[in-house]
Amino acid sequence: MFLPKTIALLELTGSGLVSNDKTVKNTLEFYWNNYPDEFKSFPIVNTNSELSKTIEFLEIYYKQGFRYFLGFGRSTIVAGVLEWFNNHPDAVGISTTSTAPILSVPKKIYRITANDDFLLESIITNLETSSIVYYFYDENELACLNVLEILENNQIISPKLKKFPIESDYSNLTVQNVNIFFENPNSSQSSLLYIFQREKYIDLYNQGLTFPGQQYDILGIQQPVILGNASIQLNNKYNITNFKGIETSLIWRKGLENLGPNNYSIVTLNCLNLLNTLVSNNQVNNINSHFSIVQFDQVSRDIIYPTFLVETFVSGVFKKNYLIIDDPILGTYQANFIV
Repeated sequence: MFLPKTIALLELTGSGLVSNDKTVKNTLEFYWNNYPDEFKSFPIVNTNSELSKTIEFLEIYYKQGFRYFLGFGRSTIVAGVLEWFNNHPDAVGISTTSTAPILSVPKKIYRITANDDFLLESIITNLETSSIVYYFYDENELACLNVLEILENNQIISPKLKKFPIESDYSNLTVQNVNIFFENPNSSQSSLLYIFQREKYIDLYNQGLTFPGQQYDILGIQQPVILGNASIQLNNKYNITNFKGIETSLIWRKGLENLGPNNYSIVTLNCLNLLNTLVSNNQVNNINSHFSIVQFDQVSRDIIYPTFLVETFVSGVFKKNYLIIDDPILGTYQANFIV
């Protein structure tokens, strides 16, 4: 039995956020197979990471009666489908991982992952106290460009910001080019990384690249895999900031346990819960949460009250440093882990 009027449009091939959408697919299938009474399945279609194909599929499946569309993991894609949803007011979208703050506008798309302005709050002091901030980013991705705008508008960071836009085929991301880009690198400097195919950057450290300062990966999804000489070069220097739930349900933890952290989408179970709510015509503000707080801004339909965890790569594993928690009652506060 299928969930009515519901379909997923995922980037399973192409140049988009493929690794992320594959974890979404894996997580959907896990809950469909193991909790069929609670979560009904629905079709999954591969967009090949193309905006034109995404819009084409929206048209095709809308005409077939579908009204609830899951996917749109990149902010570039969300921006590209806003007009389509505006022209189809009875259709509803759910974005798994779009985070560009510039998209905090009235829309018919729920964004289940917190915006990058929240994420940057968790490391902004570290960037502001660095002597130079090197920003590596995908030059054609809206979320990365939006963060660049935030950095350029920060009066402390802007004068010491150096930018490395990465071409869509990653051909300019080489050891030689990065070495030229670094300016007398030392431990007082830091690198900020917003790279969708970040394994290509990490692999440079298996090819001879070195950098003595701290590095901050703000892709905000699963932990990267760091192997070989890179695990030595990046030891105690590679930090990740991930959207995190300080409270999780039993079936959320079951999914993580069975699929493992690199094959499990942390937000997909909440997407399934949201879809059940929408299909049943229930109030979205009353939905249960399996992961973190699930409340949405009533105008932008962006999630509010997020929590971010900052971890550091140490001796082959990521160790927890601190949490930044935005709470509706307590406000924003930091919780540190004792090593």
